[in-house]
Amino acid sequence: MRLLNRSTLISTLLLLLALVISGLYIYDQVSEEVHDEIDEELLNRKLEILAGVQSQTVVENPPLYAGFTIEPISKREYKHLKEHFEDIELYELIEKEHEPHRQLVTKFKHRDQYYRLRIEASLLDLEDMGEVIAYSTAWVCAALVLLGFLVNFLLQKRLWRPFYQTLDQLKHFRVDQPDALHLPTSTILEFQELTQVVSTLAEVNRRSYQQQKQFVENASHEIQTPLAIALHQAEELIQNPDLQEKDARALGLLTEQLERLSALNKALLLMTKISNQQYADVENVAVAPIVRRLVGEYEYLSEEKELQLDLQLDETMQVRANVHLIEILVRNLVRNAMLHATENGSVQIHVSDQKLSIANTARPITGKTEALFERFVKESPQRQSLGLGLAIVKSICEAYHYTPVIETTDHQFQITIQFIPDSFQKDSGAL
Repeated sequence: MRLLNRSTLISTLLLLLALVISGLYIYDQVSEEVHDEIDEELLNRKLEILAGVQSQTVVENPPLYAGFTIEPISKREYKHLKEHFEDIELYELIEKEHEPHRQLVTKFKHRDQYYRLRIEASLLDLEDMGEVIAYSTAWVCAALVLLGFLVNFLLQKRLWRPFYQTLDQLKHFRVDQPDALHLPTSTILEFQELTQVVSTLAEVNRRSYQQQKQFVENASHEIQTPLAIALHQAEELIQNPDLQEKDARALGLLTEQLERLSALNKALLLMTKISNQQYADVENVAVAPIVRRLVGEYEYLSEEKELQLDLQLDETMQVRANVHLIEILVRNLVRNAMLHATENGSVQIHVSDQKLSIANTARPITGKTEALFERFVKESPQRQSLGLGLAIVKSICEAYHYTPVIETTDHQFQITIQFIPDSFQKDSGAL
């Protein structure tokens, strides 16, 4: 939910709550005031009636529709009767329905006779009054809510404009681009501080990125160069016809380790580049052609192990990503499946429904399968395996928010990459 919408919702709810409470309070105050006024009127009428009690006719024959009744009571009732007010309903002939009334019940003594005096007065219909207050409150609520929306869209939106402009700049900010942020100016202190902090953080991140990028490039060159020289020298020594068999085996082992070290260096540098988001270019990439080409490259492995290949490829499926990273991801998975599949086993590769699924026959795996995504953890003790293939796959998946899932049985190993629809690729485009 957007900030303005949330603030509007909270303000509206608080406003409605305040209006409901104020409506109830007004109803209670009006009701109390009405009762007080009528009670005062009843007390005044009581004094008038008692003043006219001296006339025998008033006591025995009160005027018709006088609004009071006098009835004799016993001395015992007289002692226990206390003056009080009460709400009653009396039938109105004109309205032809019962209407609320306020009644004062009191007593007096006249010529050694005890009497009960009841005085009634019409009471405002509190139910009708409550409806009037409720309707009025509802109309006021509607008017204030409408006014609140107008204020939010006209006033708050204008006040928050620097914030949204800054947010839009950050959405398009990339550390690999030299363009500086063009943040808006504002007279509001908090937005001024926000602009200053964001500008500083952006510059620090851009500088750190450039330093890391330069370090990776330098490390790649400075490490690969001596490794290449050492490999070249070792290969020349192996070709020496005067080389003894013992020395040849030692040089062969040295060459193998140098090649392994070179591959390890390239893999680690690749993971560093992925983490540093140095593969920023994205495009629509068809996965099926890449799978078919890489399966052909590793055909020698399937022939050596006599593997049965099952390819089910959706030629129309595309993902939006860097084509080189997708190729690296598929290459590692295909090579991993071919390399670790059992002799005379099978490899199934399915591409469909925004998924890439690769399964191969394998020996039972001990331990947690999640650990296979960690660096230098191997599925099997193959010497030619660096233990970085699935770690690289994990790095690429994290960069694009893909979901890698490993499933194993006693005789099968399967890894599935769940890609995400193009509509969600916008965020990953800033890789």
